[in-house]
Amino acid sequence: MAKFSIISAVVALLAVGASAAAAPAPIDEFTPGPGMPSLESLGLTRKDLVEMGRVKIPESYNAHRTRSALLSGKRAEIASIPTCEDNYKLPKAGAQVCINYINALGSKSCAVSGGFVQQMCFDNGAAIMGANIKNLPSVASACSDVAIAAQWIYDNCGIDGTDMNAGAHFAQGNGDLLISIVPT
Repeated sequence: MAKFSIISAVVALLAVGASAAAAPAPIDEFTPGPGMPSLESLGLTRKDLVEMGRVKIPESYNAHRTRSALLSGKRAEIASIPTCEDNYKLPKAGAQVCINYINALGSKSCAVSGGFVQQMCFDNGAAIMGANIKNLPSVASACSDVAIAAQWIYDNCGIDGTDMNAGAHFAQGNGDLLISIVPT
């Protein structure tokens, strides 16, 4: 498992998330990240995304630690990935909408080029971000593999039926692309 300063990674993700939304959108507005297709171009609506349910996670990817072992928060100097951040809370509904949007893109490439972090989706106070943790010219995975990581975070970092903690996990099969769900 990769180890790095979780505080610097989360701060970077949150900073990009905050700067990506210069003017706050209404709380229920769905917004794809830069370069990502619109719902209209996919023939989908936000309602379709809500009704899709959860993404199936392959058992081999799902074989990780229990939630209590994932919580690191400010107590840790370094943290293992996957992780849940118990000092960041966000609504689950927006996270699942974004997960389903990214999954609907299927084998399309979800890439982070150049910069360290890129917002992939925003909805209802939640953002899914991709981080190029080795600062390569570009990192990419099939969007369905990104959705698996995001669904794993959603499933394992939940607080209750309404809220969840922020979290991070690598895109399935790609240790260079760190996926995070963070508050906006």
